[in-house]
Formats: sequence, C-alpha cells, structure tokens
Amino acid sequence: MEFDQPLRVALVNECDLVHVGVTTMMAEHSDRVVVLPNRLFAASQVDLALFDPFTRRSGVVGSAQVARPPGGARVVVYTWETRSGFVERAMLAGAHGYLSKALPAEELVAALEKVHLGERLVAVDEPRARHERRTTIEIGLTPRETDVIALIAAGAPNKEISRRLELSMNTVKSHIRTAYRAMGVTSRTQAVLWAVEHGITAPHLDVVKRAS
Repeated sequence: MEFDQPLRVALVNECDLVHVGVTTMMAEHSDRVVVLPNRLFAASQVDLALFDPFTRRSGVVGSAQVARPPGGARVVVYTWETRSGFVERAMLAGAHGYLSKALPAEELVAALEKVHLGERLVAVDEPRARHERRTTIEIGLTPRETDVIALIAAGAPNKEISRRLELSMNTVKSHIRTAYRAMGVTSRTQAVLWAVEHGITAPHLDVVKRAS
C-alpha cells in the first residue's frame, strides 16, 4: 500500500526512553512512517496516536481506558499488556488498533498502515523465531544480559525488569553494569540505541514474555 506522504505517528504520554527507541527502530521506514517529536506536535499533524494505558504516565494504570487525543487521529493501544480481557476491553472502549510492543519494525509499520486505512486490527501474537537474529555470543552479552537490555530498550524500569525476569533488584543492577561494560555505553539512552543497532529490541522478547 502506498500513501502520498509518510504516516505521522505520535507516542502519547510515553517517556523519552521509549520515544528514542521507537524513533530509532522506525528510522529505516521513514518513507512510510514518521515518529513525531515528543510532545512537540499539534493535533492536526497526527495521523495515528499510539497510547499505552497500562503505564503510570497514562494516569490510568491497569485500565483498558482509551485516551482520546484532540483532532482526527486514529487511536492505537501500543503496549506489552496482552493478557486475555485487556485487548477486548480496549477495543470495545474505542481503540482502532491494539498492537504489542514486541512487534518488529516491519510488522509494526504494516499494522499502522492498515489501521490508518480503516481496519480495526489486533496484533499481539508472540514474535516468531528469526534466523537473522544475532546470537548472544556474537553481540558479547550473556542470554540473561540480553534479556535485561531488551527490556531496557522497551522502556521498562528496573523494578519491571525484576518482576518480568524474576530476579532481585541487585541482580538486575549487576546485569546492567556488566552489560554496559560489554556494550561500551554509560547510560540507558545509549543502551537503547546500541540495542536497536544490534537487533535485541522488542523482537528479542519472545523468551522474556514466556517467562513472565
């Protein structure tokens, strides 16, 4: 499908870390989708508003309530929360789409294009194994460090990483320190960019999600 211009996507109430990660992930598809600068856009500029109602920043944690941004943007729930019941409630509440943050860039772009054309779409399946994914040995991280960095790239705070991986906070912090040294980075933002470049962002979370 082709459009006259790239779809303009806004991440509503997302933290800077997630915004940087999604923007970087979508850069290869800038001819099809453009992620608007965080909080620096007018309602009339937005084609699709991506919203996660299950984060503290949304103000409706644990709810399937769908925020209605001003303007005519179609609303898409973009979240890690894919348990039974939440999807149905969000769609009944008026969401035009419900997409998992585990979707790789190509599938996310295709899904957004379908929603923009008027399709009500749910895409929450576990990501499929991909042969092109680099092994943990090739990227210099242990499997557990890779899981931790994948969650950091998804915007998860240490407490959420601890819960998902069933690790103590001290163990999570230890994995982060050793991973940062192996990666040659010193901040979470640098870690997100490194993860995107090395292919261990959302698609790598199939193992993590099964363990949660």
